[in-house]
Amino acid sequence: MSAAVQPAMPATTEHELVTPRAGRQVLVVCGRALAERWHSLLGWGAAIALLSVLQLSVYPSVARSQKSMQDFLAQYPAGLRQAFGLEDYATPAGYVHAELFSLMVPIVLISVAVGAGSAATAGEEEHGTADLLFSLPVARGAVLAGKAAAMVLGVLAVDVVLLLSLLLGSPPVDLHLDTGHLLAATAQVSLLGVMFGALALAVGALTGRRGAATGAAIGLALLAFLVETLGPLADWLQPWQRWSPFHWALSNRPLAHGFDTGGALALAALTLVLLAAATLLLHRRDLRTT
Repeated sequence: MSAAVQPAMPATTEHELVTPRAGRQVLVVCGRALAERWHSLLGWGAAIALLSVLQLSVYPSVARSQKSMQDFLAQYPAGLRQAFGLEDYATPAGYVHAELFSLMVPIVLISVAVGAGSAATAGEEEHGTADLLFSLPVARGAVLAGKAAAMVLGVLAVDVVLLLSLLLGSPPVDLHLDTGHLLAATAQVSLLGVMFGALALAVGALTGRRGAATGAAIGLALLAFLVETLGPLADWLQPWQRWSPFHWALSNRPLAHGFDTGGALALAALTLVLLAAATLLLHRRDLRTT
């Protein structure tokens, strides 16, 4: 008796791969990306915790000389005080903004996000693992979503370390911050970091080059920072300030005034646009020749 003929299985399309198993695929890719970067995240977390502790340890001397500090800063031009966040330096919120949130915290979170974003697909191509990764039954959209999720979680992990360092380290030095305002500030700098990470991911999907993705994101972050910082000192830069992501994240001084909904929405919207662009670029890219 002849063997039973098995019916042919229909070819699996990418759409069929995405719909029923997309969540599991994203989680697997995200977990793999986090596992590859946990050493880096541990280092960044330790660095930002140490930086927070060092700055908090200096605050008592600033508080003791509050009057003389205010008199000294009053001699600075208004534009210079605004540019470097010195307008309310002698206050707890002003001190933490000037010493941490105006520059150092954004640098750390942008570095974390850009490192993950540039490695997401461009790093796979340069290491020669892209062929293997994209030959698996995993949709490209799921790969990118998993990598993007790992980037966001990495930024949040470092941001949580910052938040805990400030919450636990402030009371011993009599530095009193509004908890809601501190949450707002850490949320907005996280959005800032993720936005530049999404930019690195998009450039990496376009070029397949990790160096190009890192350079483009860091270069534009530096440009945006300079526009925001030097705007009060140069009249011709002031109209461009409102287009700087640093302006969206920090111009409202969230440590002093709370969450800036408009700035946060602008950062979130641009991040989504960049992630959509990265998805489109990755689907159009021929990875067989890389």
